[in-house]
Amino acid sequence: MWTSLSKKYYLFLMIIFAIGIILGFIFLIYLDESSKDLIFLNINDWLQNLENTNINNIISHILILSSLFILSLFIVGLPLVLFFPFYNGFSLGFTLMTLIDIFGIKGLLYGLIYIIITKGLFLFFSFIFIISLLKINILVFKRIFHSQKISKDNLSLLLKRSLICIAIILLGDIIIYFGGAKLITLFNFLLI
Repeated sequence: MWTSLSKKYYLFLMIIFAIGIILGFIFLIYLDESSKDLIFLNINDWLQNLENTNINNIISHILILSSLFILSLFIVGLPLVLFFPFYNGFSLGFTLMTLIDIFGIKGLLYGLIYIIITKGLFLFFSFIFIISLLKINILVFKRIFHSQKISKDNLSLLLKRSLICIAIILLGDIIIYFGGAKLITLFNFLLI
């Protein structure tokens, strides 16, 4: 029962993530030309300066993940926990569509490589993290509204799993900070 419930959660989150990707694609299509030109200029500047910069998601991930973790202990955190995979899907869809619009098929390949290098580990463990937060929310909901006792072992396991996911994501961010840009620039030949 525990694994079948988790599969339903993962399927639900994947649907939210896919909707975000689709809406990210559609959003770029409906932007006006001046906004698209500004985005294209920013992408080109970013690509030219990528070799001299570091990809730094450490602070933002600490803030977002710790906020979600704390808010998941309260019912108010549930909408934010569910919005998180949608937001990630939307940003990935928008990024991929932008690269496809600028560079065509080469942009798609480059975008997929970029996502795998910079977001692959993050997305994998953020889904595990979100599932743990959803289960924590359900336990809190049952405790508040149905006066059911919360299994301390179950809650402890979910809290530990959440903290381990945060630690792995931050470790991945540190590795990406020191080597991610260099690794991505190896694939710049795709955009020529």
